[in-house]
Amino acid sequence: MKEASKKHRGQHDYTHNFWLGCHKVSEGCKHCYMFVTQTSRRKAGWKRVPDPNVVTLVKGAFKTPLPVQRKAQRARREDRRYKSVFACSYSDFFLPEADAWRDDAWALIRRTPNLIWQISTKRPELIRDRLPADWGNGYPNVWLGTSVELKKHLSRLDTLRKIPCVLRWADFAPTLEDLMPELSEHIDGFGWVCGGGKEIACSNKERRPHDLQWTRNIRDLCAKKGIPFYSTAFCGDGSLLDGVAHNEIPPLNPSRRLGTSAEGKSQ
Repeated sequence: MKEASKKHRGQHDYTHNFWLGCHKVSEGCKHCYMFVTQTSRRKAGWKRVPDPNVVTLVKGAFKTPLPVQRKAQRARREDRRYKSVFACSYSDFFLPEADAWRDDAWALIRRTPNLIWQISTKRPELIRDRLPADWGNGYPNVWLGTSVELKKHLSRLDTLRKIPCVLRWADFAPTLEDLMPELSEHIDGFGWVCGGGKEIACSNKERRPHDLQWTRNIRDLCAKKGIPFYSTAFCGDGSLLDGVAHNEIPPLNPSRRLGTSAEGKSQ
């Protein structure tokens, strides 16, 4: 478990990988930072760097979050009592290859109620069959998300909307085309949106075109529907969009998370 990098701090406090490795499933995976990073490390001669195409369990994956949980639980200040964790940034939590380990991951998540787990997938169709038996309407400390880079994948949002959870979120990074106006017909039921920008794990020569207006359209739609919006990865000025930092995030404390609007509620 690691503290989030400076550019992601605010979006989440920590990242944690239960397992490593994945398979490219759609256009947004072309310059996936996990594949780029792990491949570069292997070429540079780093030892013990697994093949990014092979899903492998991380040593200590079910123990390292526990000290962070204990520290958060003991915190006197409410703003330190809950910490957000982006899960499986170097994999996909719902990959079939991880089925043998996922029950242990769910058990760890149950043991860490002060850690708010942000779990995103490009494969929302795999979620329902991989939820724990006691899931009910969702664990209080799990936010389920999916990422969409092109209009033809907006159906991922519809698939996720059918899964009960305390908060569902959408990630539009990288954004490879203008998702409007179709996006407006798919975003209801989501309680948080991370607005996409350019691809970050590739050279300028390899990077596919990105128009800031595409992200402005997502921002404006979120404002209209009352959905918290977090902007990411823009050229030259970090996460600023038109000179403004959009860093909205729903309350981490489950008791204070009452929904964002009639259209943005998760349940």
